[in-house]
Amino acid sequence: MDKKIILYILVGLLLLLILVMTFFPNAIYAFKDSVNSREDKCQAPPGQTEEEWREHMSHHPDLYKQCL
Repeated sequence: MDKKIILYILVGLLLLLILVMTFFPNAIYAFKDSVNSREDKCQAPPGQTEEEWREHMSHHPDLYKQCL
């Protein structure tokens, strides 16, 4: 009996997680961006020049508005 209750709780939590990620798919990015500092977010990643990274950021002004 107790194993069924635990199983139902785990399945319910999994379904809740799936629903949240379906309706709010950018939640992961928002969390990642809140952890990173502005300097980390605005610096060009390895393998890209500063000019290429600025061009990339200009295509996503809502994500990189503090960098532009």
